[in-house]
Amino acid sequence: MSQVNYRYGDNAFLPYSVAVLQAYAQAESEIRNSFTFKELIFLREDPDQVARRMESPSILALSCYMWNWEWQKLLAQAVKAYYPDCLVIMGGIHIPEKSDGFFREYPYVDLIIHGEGEVTFTAVLLAFLSGGGFESMPGVSIRRPDNSTLKTSLPNRISDLSKLPSPYLTGVFDSIIDLPFLWNASQETNRGCPYPCTFCAWGPAYQQKVWQFSEDRIIEELEWFGRHRIEYIFNCDANWGIFERDLELTRKMAEIKARYQGYPKKFRMCTAKNSNDRVFDISRILDRAGMNKGATLSFQSMNDTVLEAVKRRNIKIKDFTSYMRQYREAKIATYTELIMGLPCETYTTFKEGIDKLINAGQHNGLNNYVCLMLPNDEMSDPDYVRKHRLGWVKMPILLAHSTPGSDPVQEYQDVVVSTNSMPVEDWERIFIFSWAVQSFHCLGLTQTMALFLRKQFGVQYSVFYEKLIDYFSSRPETLLGQQLVRVSDIVSGSIQGGRLDMVMPKFGEIYWPLEEAAFLNCVTDKETFYRELAGFVDDLLGQSGRSVDRTLLSNLLSYQRALVVDPYSDGEFSVNLEYDLHDYFAKAYLDEEGKLALASNRLVVKPSVVFKGDLVSYAREIVWYGRKGGKFYHSDVEVARL
Repeated sequence: MSQVNYRYGDNAFLPYSVAVLQAYAQAESEIRNSFTFKELIFLREDPDQVARRMESPSILALSCYMWNWEWQKLLAQAVKAYYPDCLVIMGGIHIPEKSDGFFREYPYVDLIIHGEGEVTFTAVLLAFLSGGGFESMPGVSIRRPDNSTLKTSLPNRISDLSKLPSPYLTGVFDSIIDLPFLWNASQETNRGCPYPCTFCAWGPAYQQKVWQFSEDRIIEELEWFGRHRIEYIFNCDANWGIFERDLELTRKMAEIKARYQGYPKKFRMCTAKNSNDRVFDISRILDRAGMNKGATLSFQSMNDTVLEAVKRRNIKIKDFTSYMRQYREAKIATYTELIMGLPCETYTTFKEGIDKLINAGQHNGLNNYVCLMLPNDEMSDPDYVRKHRLGWVKMPILLAHSTPGSDPVQEYQDVVVSTNSMPVEDWERIFIFSWAVQSFHCLGLTQTMALFLRKQFGVQYSVFYEKLIDYFSSRPETLLGQQLVRVSDIVSGSIQGGRLDMVMPKFGEIYWPLEEAAFLNCVTDKETFYRELAGFVDDLLGQSGRSVDRTLLSNLLSYQRALVVDPYSDGEFSVNLEYDLHDYFAKAYLDEEGKLALASNRLVVKPSVVFKGDLVSYAREIVWYGRKGGKFYHSDVEVARL
């Protein structure tokens, strides 16, 4: 049973998808008595070596995703070469529903399973034992002798999820749980999604009915996670918080963490698409328990034409603004996702969407992602592709913070880089603009300066960052100019199939998203960064004949610099200011009128942790682990009047 995944340092995922198949199959006495389930394959080792160490396998089952597809193919090919009689089965979300031609391209695969796999996989094992064929069972595609495809009917979905044993509670992971890893676990509490977004394979018509697992099972699994010191729960539901019981389950989770000395540590959820008070209550519980990875308030696009094209509905912006205020007042981190390259999106509409979100209060947690072509989503349908003239490029997969060099196989993703409304050149502009907003605004380096110019001079955020790009594009010798040149080269190279991330050894031997890389390069040279920023602000305002009082500008730069956690700081520090900026920005973030008052004060900053030049620890704790929680800003800041 193979479900390999990437490792992140010492963290590894338990292979849930194949384990749940094994748990269901072993409930059948005939299978339990006839088959020995050998090792769970979950590490990305050399696939040839993995195949060689097998002991004449009868069946190989592989769960396939975008992030393991190339590796799984190599393992299947090697196993078929060494053990020609082994039945090779593939399943998972990366297996195409339209399977014509599949076996001509991959003749080393014998059978693929479509949809939910538990019932079908068990039926395949029973048929294998009896010597019968697979043609009569639903939910499979079979390789014929000439490598053509025989596909059977789609199976009925499993409506009674109580029939599915939990792999956690039935001992499937007993053989690996004591290995020296920090374990991450996937957990389902329901299956299905009522939303038909075209960019996602979660909610096609076949899967729009949502079925639930029992609360008893879920709570028992949470107890198991506590006992086995699980670091991180990845909740597999499409919409956590859509049901009333999700609130109570969240309370139970927090109670379990308290009883098991802090385990499970973190909980990652995809919250209900139309956020509500229940989602806020869930987020507050998780935040108080130290489990929150950030509440999701996602849009994907802010343009109505785009949303119609992708069959998506969003909450109203006035409701989003209200929620942002509610979360900010409660000091709960949020993040909002946009997708770059959706059908009907343009550079202008994307830029306008950024303005709407930041004006509504989403300053820290704006996460912009590339648009991916997935095998079974509506966006990949040939008619949809033709209608919107989608063009894409095969690029190395983006897996932030994964470890390079230790993996023998490169995985890929298909990234949309052009549509009927967006030529390739505009996709590059969108990416660079998005990078600038995330690097400098969302990670805090220029945030209060941009907010000040918006409040005092009416400078739109999009204008601020467009002008910043223009200014430093013409100054490639500067610190910010160097970041821009590097990222521009990487983005241009990606159109030819290059990577969209980078490794910077002094911050750790891992892949960094481009916006995090730029932040790290700038935050380690704050003196230069803020000197260059002052020149940009003067130029920006000077274009319209305006200016900022020199003392005020100096105060603004000092205040912004002090707020951002410094990798070289060794303890508490203070900054003397002539203006009461802390009160001004506290009101500005809540969209209240603040007065720029001359009032001498001392800003006292008490870091919650100091790094004393340990750049690897700083990058890991503040950027990798802390980005979604806003850890790049000091939280303990006091003002003393002078």
